[in-house]
Amino acid sequence: MSDDSTKKALLIDLLAGIQKLNIDVNQEQAETLIDYLLEFQRWNKTHNLSAIHDLNDSLVLHLLDSLSVLGYLDAYVASIDDPSSFSLADLGTGGGLPGIPLAICRPNWQLHLMEAVQKKAVFLQHIVNKLSLANVMVHAARIEVSSPALENQISCCISRAFSDFGKFLTLSAPMLKAGGLVWAMKAKLLEDDLKTIPSDWEIKKNYLLSVPGLTAERRLFELGRVRELSA
Repeated sequence: MSDDSTKKALLIDLLAGIQKLNIDVNQEQAETLIDYLLEFQRWNKTHNLSAIHDLNDSLVLHLLDSLSVLGYLDAYVASIDDPSSFSLADLGTGGGLPGIPLAICRPNWQLHLMEAVQKKAVFLQHIVNKLSLANVMVHAARIEVSSPALENQISCCISRAFSDFGKFLTLSAPMLKAGGLVWAMKAKLLEDDLKTIPSDWEIKKNYLLSVPGLTAERRLFELGRVRELSA
């Protein structure tokens, strides 16, 4: 199959998945998502960005999995006082998941991609330049090193990388504005995960994600600070 035929076939499958997700993504954005996917897998052959090398698997497990949270994030952004100032930090983003797909589909959001592995950070900067993603900033260092420069500046944090709620919250908290939320993309909730949540944080919402083409359970956990009861 030629490169053009491959891209066309992937685009058809992506658009079908976007329709099932019922999210607002236009044709140009969908084409850019495929450009990202193809470049991701081109680099993956030599830089080991991901264990997933098949393009069709990557479409589901990378693109559609990332986009499955978009509707929930859209609803949150629409509810805040100043949606135009929304910023999102993707902690341990790897090759840019879910941050790059979200940045492509929502160019009015400011995305901060945080990745300590140098080869992955180099790819991130490459893809940001290649796709002209003006709303993305790459932080190529450990989160503990990058986060002080973002103190109290980030609306929300998101990640697919953490199995431990507690570590994710600890790293996110210093960056968040007052009232900021943390979104954890995970499989089903385990009792051991709950034990890691600090006493001043709680799971506010637990969404069951529907990822087209994926039968495995995927969830989005929305965490926020516990509201102090008035005296």
